[in-house]
Amino acid sequence: MVSLLLVVAFAQLDGGMADGPPPVPALDAPSDAPAVVAESVAPTEGFVKGELSVYLGSDRLTVKHNRIGVSAGIDRFGPAYYLLVEPQVDLRFLDSKLGIGIGVPLRFELFSFADSGNGSAVLSKNLGRFRVEDYALTRPQNYSRILKYITYGRKEDHLFINVGQRYASSIGHGTLMRRYAPNIDIDNVRVSAEVDAYNDYAGFEIFTNDIVEANVIGGIAFLKPFSFFKPDNVLLKTFSVGVSAATDWKAPLALSTDPLTGVRLLDENNRLRASTKPVVLFGIDAEVKVVKTENVDVKPYVDYSLLAGGNAGLTFGALGRFNVGTEIVNAFRVVAELRVLGDKYQTGYFDTFYEVDRFMARELGRNALGFLDYATKQQDVLSGRLGQRVGYYFEGSWGIRNRIAFTLSVEGASNSAEKNFVAHLEIPALDFLQIFGSYYKRAFVDVSEFGKLDEKAILFAGARLRTFPFLFINGRVYKTFRVNTDVQRYDNQFGFLVDLELGWEFGAPKPQAPAPEESPPPQP
Repeated sequence: MVSLLLVVAFAQLDGGMADGPPPVPALDAPSDAPAVVAESVAPTEGFVKGELSVYLGSDRLTVKHNRIGVSAGIDRFGPAYYLLVEPQVDLRFLDSKLGIGIGVPLRFELFSFADSGNGSAVLSKNLGRFRVEDYALTRPQNYSRILKYITYGRKEDHLFINVGQRYASSIGHGTLMRRYAPNIDIDNVRVSAEVDAYNDYAGFEIFTNDIVEANVIGGIAFLKPFSFFKPDNVLLKTFSVGVSAATDWKAPLALSTDPLTGVRLLDENNRLRASTKPVVLFGIDAEVKVVKTENVDVKPYVDYSLLAGGNAGLTFGALGRFNVGTEIVNAFRVVAELRVLGDKYQTGYFDTFYEVDRFMARELGRNALGFLDYATKQQDVLSGRLGQRVGYYFEGSWGIRNRIAFTLSVEGASNSAEKNFVAHLEIPALDFLQIFGSYYKRAFVDVSEFGKLDEKAILFAGARLRTFPFLFINGRVYKTFRVNTDVQRYDNQFGFLVDLELGWEFGAPKPQAPAPEESPPPQP
């Protein structure tokens, strides 16, 4: 009840702060989570800010409008091919501030490579079998796959609520959690939840990765201390301080193995078993806007964060936003960070790869029985292997609202040649065609490794083509992970889906008002 009263109180007050976490794709844009890019907000109605690539972190597309339909197509899932039939509904209410998406994916096996000794496809004895694993009673989260999203508002609004499957989330500036993706293990569906609220004086963000299990929880609370005095000075007006925390209270500590054979153990849902120990991170931060004009917005910030049982990291960063043009606004967003990091600390501990790394962060070699051993992320970071180092992060985005957005980022450290890289492109401009693609590559040293779709890469891409008012062609490809039960480890998983959809799109969403001039603390 207290939390509800706080949310309502913040929603009723006017004002704002600096940018918050990357906007989860909003109600009317082509992503499977709601996305703001397709909002019909004219560039002249306000300064273009926030994340320009709003699909970055989504794994598939969704419709722009209200939709009722059913799709049917071929879905590659592991070694098998399925007929995927999915009734779907997307609805918007309250002038598109409230959005609900529901779908019921039903897979029926067609054929598989698993039964063939020579690698050729064979008709399986399971032809027509319904894939009951998708709705196994042993894991309640399986039933949450029916809920695609429930979203109220936009990320920059005074009150923003998002419950859904297919997006990445960050906290604050991303120091503790940066683009954490709960669903890169394709066998285990998680529906995450986020609530943001703020006003002229203070605000908060709360996040959990799974509304059923809630093993990863994070949040930030911030205060603008000088705003109570209604200053005219931009430095005093925009200065804010915040505290943040994030935890995985079921973080794997060591993988469980059979004491007789040394084989790694799996649970009833074919997930890796491990002993657990909570991982907890704390942080404090501050930021202030030093430049604010009609076309330029620059905010430096500083974060200090600590890994319990390990040590700390200090980040100096700046976020710059630049608008060029009037009728057509070219918006640019630049983030730069310099980091001083302890040997038992990692910036963005909860990142895109975390759901795999929490079990298998580093290969240790083969044991006496020939199985590969792995260190969990908790073991790896707390071992001190990373060393004391100076790190850097750079991110640049360019976009034209409703037409195109492009993002690149790179990060690395002084004591290693390895780099992490993200590239993303989205084109929502055409009403009849929607396209997006995201590529994550980590720990690569030279260009020859960059294009390899190996265990160091994640790929999501999708397209939606309207051929007739009632007929759509949808396609998606992905490269992510699943547990290989034969060798008891996470292996790469490549998959694709092509389907035909019979449906009805109606009621184009109404444009929402421009975001307030200020919003919660920025996050790359």
